[in-house]
Amino acid sequence: MKRTIVGLGGLMLALLSPSLTKAQGEEPTKWEQLFFPFPIVGAPPQLEQQVQIFNSYFRGNAGSGDVPSAELAYIASPHLGLVATVPFQIGFGGQTTGFEDAQLLVQWLAAGSLDLDDMVSVGAMGTFPIGRGDLSSGDYYVGPFVYGAQRFFHHLIFEGNVTTLLPVVHGASTRQILGTGLVAVLLTPEHFSFPVYVQGEVNSTTYLGGTAALPPGATSSPAETLFIAPEAFLGPFVSPISDGTRVAAGVSFNVVGDDVHAQTYTITAAFDIPNKYGY
Repeated sequence: MKRTIVGLGGLMLALLSPSLTKAQGEEPTKWEQLFFPFPIVGAPPQLEQQVQIFNSYFRGNAGSGDVPSAELAYIASPHLGLVATVPFQIGFGGQTTGFEDAQLLVQWLAAGSLDLDDMVSVGAMGTFPIGRGDLSSGDYYVGPFVYGAQRFFHHLIFEGNVTTLLPVVHGASTRQILGTGLVAVLLTPEHFSFPVYVQGEVNSTTYLGGTAALPPGATSSPAETLFIAPEAFLGPFVSPISDGTRVAAGVSFNVVGDDVHAQTYTITAAFDIPNKYGY
């Protein structure tokens, strides 16, 4: 864990070292260009073309693990985006080492307003059981989602995500309802070259109607997990890698339903890939 923290700390220092004279960006001319900070577990409503890397270290009542993952987001049209994520777990103290299930999001910008400073996107999420052993749900899942964000006074942001996942192959697999809530406060002036946010995130998953693909320790449904996480979000800012670099870090605490992941420490960095739509 010490090596992981030192390495990630070095990455952050490298990203923060360049001159930050470039502004955060020009004033949006259409609502599709609005930017909102992302929750670490959930996602913001805007489309982004980027590479994002995560590293999470968790510990609990059954060992610990380090989970690096990579995400690639592509904007296919002015309102359509695709996001693919592949995680890998390195287990300690009895935890499994191997891939977790992959995810694919198809996201559509549904509505927004420059005047009201808000945005909504909808779409579908699918999971693919490439994970090893207890790192996989053992089933294909698919279901709709809605992401929304509202900003007040240019500095106070509320975001919410709701996703419903249904099993495709096995009838014993539980249905899942995933929810994320975020409150973020921008500490720096609007359009500052190095924006800094503090934020709090809440994540819940409800498992219904099955006896398989349950959270750790659960033997039947309904079951519930709940996590809370204080976080910091930096960006977008200019770095040697990308003109639109974002870095976030946080600690997630389990409140209900998952003592295996009692605490999870996460750092993530995202790097914009230029796109022809200006966002």
